[in-house]
Amino acid sequence: MRFVGIVLVLAVATSGCKGKGDAEAAPDPVALKAQQDLLARRDKLLEQRQELQQQREKVTDEIHQIEQQGGDASAKKKEKADIDSQLDNSTASELANLNTKLDTMKQSGDRSAQMATREAEVANREAQVASRERALGEREKSLIQRDSDLAQRWKDSCATASAPVIIQAPTKGGNYSKKEVSDLIARARSVMAKKGVLNADLPGPAQGLEDTAAHALADNNNDKAYFAASQLVGMVDTITVNRAFIQAKMARVQTQLKSSKQDDATTQQLSGILKEVIQNFGDGDFNAANKRLNQLVSQLR
Repeated sequence: MRFVGIVLVLAVATSGCKGKGDAEAAPDPVALKAQQDLLARRDKLLEQRQELQQQREKVTDEIHQIEQQGGDASAKKKEKADIDSQLDNSTASELANLNTKLDTMKQSGDRSAQMATREAEVANREAQVASRERALGEREKSLIQRDSDLAQRWKDSCATASAPVIIQAPTKGGNYSKKEVSDLIARARSVMAKKGVLNADLPGPAQGLEDTAAHALADNNNDKAYFAASQLVGMVDTITVNRAFIQAKMARVQTQLKSSKQDDATTQQLSGILKEVIQNFGDGDFNAANKRLNQLVSQLR
């Protein structure tokens, strides 16, 4: 009997120790549920912030497009300010509180909860990466569409601008000298250089006027040469480097840039110049934008 009693005592003692170890190893279901709820709330909050950030990027692009077209973007700027306020105030403070609570739970020593936290963080990071990739894809589509619209406007402007090559009769009745023709061509070149106007910037029919004058001189047809040179001068004098001029030129140069084959370093450099052009254009400094475009054209050649 005494032996049996000792065995029972040992059995009870062993059973008690094992139960205690299991209790320590098992995760606290209440703590685990609370942590999962916090993680779910944080994920929802992060998703809301992602949506707000995407809205802000979209509104920023719309502001840029409106300003490029010379429109009033004040309403869109107010919308962007409201989004910035939501990102800076409402969601930021609550997210900070949730992160503080989760950090406290991480330090509690509950291994199962820590594992759940790590898994949730990995899943959240993957979701953020996927969301950013989707946002970049949408942004790229928007930029491609904007470039296409600019190219179409340039094409339309060429169609309407090709007509006004004003044909004016020379002031005297003929017998023009080669020097008179050369002086007119030199004057046209001087004005183009001063304005930063390239031959490609001229309306289609006007782009061949200098060659026409040169060929006529070579054929000793000074009257025809003078006539072409005078038209070139008249056309160059009417050109103004303004918003419409830069829009058309920028669209044309962007098309050339896309079709050119450059190495990565050169492409990055040219893209940097184009960004400066867009910045100058947005600031209303059309002369500076035109100079940078001419630099880009020179490098493309």
